[in-house]
Amino acid sequence: MKEFAKAVLGFQEPVTKALQNTILTMPQSVQKIAEYALLSGGKRLRPCLTLIWYNMLKGANPIQHSTLSIYDSAIVLEMFHVASLLHDDVLDDADLRRGKESAHIKFGIRPCLLAGDALLATGNKLMAEFQNVALMSVISDALLKTANGEIEEIELAGKVPSHEQEYLSVIEGKTAWIIRSACLVGAIMAGASKEDQEKAANYGLNLGMAFQIVDDALDFSDESIIGKPAGGDLRERKCTPPIFMYLQSLTKEEQQEFIEKFSVLPSPIFEHQKQEKIGFTEQELAEITQKIIQAKYPEKTRELASKYLQKAEESLHDFTGQNKELLLEALEYVRSRNK
Repeated sequence: MKEFAKAVLGFQEPVTKALQNTILTMPQSVQKIAEYALLSGGKRLRPCLTLIWYNMLKGANPIQHSTLSIYDSAIVLEMFHVASLLHDDVLDDADLRRGKESAHIKFGIRPCLLAGDALLATGNKLMAEFQNVALMSVISDALLKTANGEIEEIELAGKVPSHEQEYLSVIEGKTAWIIRSACLVGAIMAGASKEDQEKAANYGLNLGMAFQIVDDALDFSDESIIGKPAGGDLRERKCTPPIFMYLQSLTKEEQQEFIEKFSVLPSPIFEHQKQEKIGFTEQELAEITQKIIQAKYPEKTRELASKYLQKAEESLHDFTGQNKELLLEALEYVRSRNK
């Protein structure tokens, strides 16, 4: 994965510069929050994927603009992603993001929600300047799918999915579709054929599915590794694969008790709901988290991710060259993520 890591590092400076320039176009009232959220770290996976697909498929008719560059198109979905994180941290009442104080803790809830909206609006405006209908369609789909995924996740909070597809539908919307869109933007900007655009989209969708599944496995890691307390999904009553596997290991009586306590929602967003049942104690949450880790359910969750990584790899069969190798290494990066 050395070449992929080098490529990511090589893209960091121009991507960061494009983000900084865009932040300066935003109203001063949100610039500090936008800067804090956008420039506080992260691997920049989405813009990197846009740039790699662009470089691999660029032909004689790439989309061009008199003042904007490929880097400007590459940062739009990163802006949408960060906007969703600003909103998520408020909904989840999260104290930390990437090991730092969450933006809504530092700046306040209302300013952060509005800054997230400003990021969405600025990203839309930036992409519209390319005056390309296909690009705008991709961006609109990404926003719609992401919002739907977030709503589905809220509706499933405290519930055990009746089948795997409910969980997969949530992660497709809240994570995978933006990564799919990042790859597709690169292909469209390159002037690629519809067939190659579809391959880019399929690669991104399956990579995104794997990325979120691995993320759900990583949720049961040490705080020093992931930058937040282990077992966050359990506390937020999100029934991810490690939690579902743990549930299946219990007796019927234990399952019933677990489901009853799991249904008691702790987040402030649910405070309007009457909670007549008693939920998990802090000690119970810690004990369950440790049992999930000891049973190696996070490792078993990664096996599900591998199926999607295989599908993503299949989308690259017809390509050759250095950029294909970078995309293959990106699959291995997701497969072996440990933070």
